[in-house]
Amino acid sequence: MLLQTAAPLDAMRNFYEKTIGLQVLSQTADQLVVMGGTTSITFSYVKNKNSRPFYHFAFNIPENKIYKAFEWQKKRTPLINPRPNNTRDPMKEVVDFSHWNAHSIFFLDPAGNLVEYIARHDLNNATTGDFSPKDILYVSEIAFIVSEVETAGNAFLNELNLKQYRPSSPGFWPIGDEYGLLLMIDKGITWTGHPGQANITDVFNTVAVIEGQEKNWTLTGYPYQVLKG
Repeated sequence: MLLQTAAPLDAMRNFYEKTIGLQVLSQTADQLVVMGGTTSITFSYVKNKNSRPFYHFAFNIPENKIYKAFEWQKKRTPLINPRPNNTRDPMKEVVDFSHWNAHSIFFLDPAGNLVEYIARHDLNNATTGDFSPKDILYVSEIAFIVSEVETAGNAFLNELNLKQYRPSSPGFWPIGDEYGLLLMIDKGITWTGHPGQANITDVFNTVAVIEGQEKNWTLTGYPYQVLKG
């Protein structure tokens, strides 16, 4: 996966290596490569005072460790609930996605990326012990911000060997499965932000690698590439 960032790469490295505990594969003046479990994530530095690229992506974690992950992450970063009216949990930052049989927590990195740990209870991946960086398994979601969710979603379905994941909703269309989801999300909505600073979804260069795909493909009209794994 390749994402752009306007945040200093040293700050990004410090966050992912020291705060989160992920392995850093390499760093140059222009790129930082970290391993999120089995997923390689490349942050490409862009210097543009008028642009602050940010994304939403999620890591699968063991399905039984959302509360241990909550306690572990809360010691390291503030937690965010981007859907404050969508939780019945006394730990208000734990989001209950009952329609997906999953629970999540969210936090921001130095670039303003909305990072998620998601425990999908339909997966048979429970483990024992306390939560640690080894429980960050792989990237299982990446958001593609589009002007017309239905049009973009149909393009992905028609061009790639993927299926729609459970029912869509206005402005949101998930494609794939529990191991990997491409999320079509409306441009121009607010999902979360630093206090007093809204994050408005927008289009930024995105490259995602999908295991099992048979071709490389670019979504027409967008800087979005899907590469075969």
